[in-house]
Amino acid sequence: MTVPAPAPVRPHLVSFETGSFVRPVRRMVWEPVPHPLPPPSPVARRLLVIGSDADLARRVADRLGAEVCVPGHEPEGGDWDGIVDLNVTGVPYRLGGGEWRDALARTTRMVRHRYGAWREEPRADRCCYVAVTAMGGLMGYDDGPIDSPLGGIWAGFAKCLPRELPNLAVKVLDVDAAEAADADALAGLLAAELAAWDLFEIGYRRGVRHALTALPSPEPVPTLNLGPDDLVLISGGARGVGFALARGLAERFGCRVVVTGRDELPTADWLTLPDDRYAAHRRARIAAARTAGELREARAALKRESELRHVAANLAAARRDGLRIAYEPCDCVRQEQVDALFARLPAPTVVVHNAGIDLPTRLDRKTPEEVVRTVEVKVSGFAALTRAVLATPERRAALKVFCNVGSLAGRMGGMIGQIDYAAGNEALSRLGFWARNTYGLPTQTLCWPTWERLGVIANYDAAVRYVSTIDPAEGVRRWIDELRSGGTGEVMFIGQVGGALVPTQLRGFWLFTGHPDLPRLHGLAHFLGTVEEFRPFRSLRGSIVHRPGAHPCLTDFTVDGRPALPVSVLVEQACSVADWVVPPGWPLQHLASVREVRVRPSALVLAEEGSRFTTSAVGETTEEGWTVHVSITAADGAVAGSMRLLYRPEPPSLPAPAPVPHPGAARDGGRLAWSGLVLGAADGPPPTVTAADLWTTPFPPAHGIAPAALEAAVRAAGPVTGDLVTIDRIVPCPGAQHVDELLPVTGGWTGMRAGEPVLFIARVTTGGTFSGGPRHAGGLRRGPRGDVADFRSQAARLGTPAT
Repeated sequence: MTVPAPAPVRPHLVSFETGSFVRPVRRMVWEPVPHPLPPPSPVARRLLVIGSDADLARRVADRLGAEVCVPGHEPEGGDWDGIVDLNVTGVPYRLGGGEWRDALARTTRMVRHRYGAWREEPRADRCCYVAVTAMGGLMGYDDGPIDSPLGGIWAGFAKCLPRELPNLAVKVLDVDAAEAADADALAGLLAAELAAWDLFEIGYRRGVRHALTALPSPEPVPTLNLGPDDLVLISGGARGVGFALARGLAERFGCRVVVTGRDELPTADWLTLPDDRYAAHRRARIAAARTAGELREARAALKRESELRHVAANLAAARRDGLRIAYEPCDCVRQEQVDALFARLPAPTVVVHNAGIDLPTRLDRKTPEEVVRTVEVKVSGFAALTRAVLATPERRAALKVFCNVGSLAGRMGGMIGQIDYAAGNEALSRLGFWARNTYGLPTQTLCWPTWERLGVIANYDAAVRYVSTIDPAEGVRRWIDELRSGGTGEVMFIGQVGGALVPTQLRGFWLFTGHPDLPRLHGLAHFLGTVEEFRPFRSLRGSIVHRPGAHPCLTDFTVDGRPALPVSVLVEQACSVADWVVPPGWPLQHLASVREVRVRPSALVLAEEGSRFTTSAVGETTEEGWTVHVSITAADGAVAGSMRLLYRPEPPSLPAPAPVPHPGAARDGGRLAWSGLVLGAADGPPPTVTAADLWTTPFPPAHGIAPAALEAAVRAAGPVTGDLVTIDRIVPCPGAQHVDELLPVTGGWTGMRAGEPVLFIARVTTGGTFSGGPRHAGGLRRGPRGDVADFRSQAARLGTPAT
């Protein structure tokens, strides 16, 4: 029997693999549910209202006291804190209509005006972007009419913005037809939502506030038969995931499959050259470039050549295997080319809109035209294919299923550089709803994660930091199952959530019901509380209120007879917040040690109504590795504790302990006392404590360091008569979450689990007081030498080593 390896103490920091991150996926669907408006926290902001319907935009802007951007009146710049984007709200959708292009270009220009300032803004929720959509108030997730399905473009755009602008508060506000036409009602909803930032997608149907929740969904039941008589048309299916599906259908059912691409396949020699000779051709082409412009042109041409070589190789392999797969040139955004293609073919029984492009560049480096072009492949391609199907009764009658290839990027926000890609993919889902509800078309949209080493993703190493990949064989199997089900609507496939998150994203998808990562995600947010400032890869400051008696761990410990925050909870809070301050690129890392822990017991006391604790964390690269300095202050500014966390690529390990005589239990804790409810008492080994023992929340935060063992080490240090507890070093190895024996060793304590050392607590002392400077440190501020320099100056005032 294989014994599983002990879990890392900070699992979020190693929640992905760069070599191969294939994980099984779960089938999930989204549904609207009533959801209350949270208590308001209004902030005065300078707003800009954007809209294609100039009259509606001006009336809403007037009621919000905002500047306006409409066709014919576009500010060249401004210092807006927030944008309310009405986009095409108020403009009815026409199949194939192009009004959205100007609207999206306008949005891109206005966001680019503020991109630099918003990116540098450290205050959370100070700046905001709200996209208003008119899809019936339930985000399109029902069978009713959808006035403007292209609101999905701006929904995807909004949800992906926090990837590039981590402190930007975003929301998609969907309204029904009555509210979309009433400027007063719409402005009232906006005023309320601008003061309450919770979930990313909110809708109002007949005055009732709704949100979207993700639910597990069973495997579909096949209702459609596929065979040699079926013609499957796949736009952009000549390589990547589209061709994987083409092969699967041809191999399993003998279907005739037509895949498309923008260009005719050339007859040039380079198309079929062996790889070694083509490599020489590439080197010669690059060497021939004499200017920067010629070099760019050569690289672009070689990129396209490589794509076409891939297409040719796929088709050649299919011919060798006797598969009925053919290639047809067709640019799916050109209606005349799509119509000509349909005229050359029998009526397709399955249409798969798979075409897409991805230009992974930050929004401030993309032109509005590039953004529109990326979205157009999805939106205009869908419209052209749908119009071709609807053009004759024979084609409509022959169609068994129309499948849109969507992406998790649209549903939940993509990677950095994918704002336009997310916008196009999210639009597909809403267009699918619209086509089903309007024309009765059997339209389904499948939202996929990255396929392992397959597809349009340009940076695999970056992609796996966001979410796990799907094995292509599993992807093809699931795709065929969805086609054969004949189901309509939207289905999402998702595996394991990776480590590349920012705090604002957690609240955006709180209702991620039934996914195994939900407890981890909620646990990550537990100690964050309210994020006040965040600088990615540099620093974070957040505050949380602890109330005495609210949880078992807040009942067990007292200072001077008053309920207080246990030392182990203080350390866990520091570790949890420090987890968010990672090196650039989100490398895999393990917590190697917690050093120079300094705790002021008097500042741990909890007021009857609750006490607010603010955690400030600042990261830097040192000779030892990635280091995060943490300070926790009470509501009055008194420093409750400080420590230094060191991270390394590999987890720490400990030698076998050499026990020394036990010093005996400290019967008198002095100012400190433990009831023994969950954190143990003076006698006996430390109890095994679970997260549910400590916290009564639905998703209690998992601890990384055995809390009862840490409390036992503090208790054994002797009575506390002053106002200082210090711990020189804590070394948590994998498995340190639970300790069944605590052994005294030279210089401290070793925690054992199943006979193996998993935790070392070095030199706990309880004498002295904080001295050498003011007792208030305040929050982390950016000093003349930066965040870390300012932290060190605060640490010096506290008598805390900052090395």
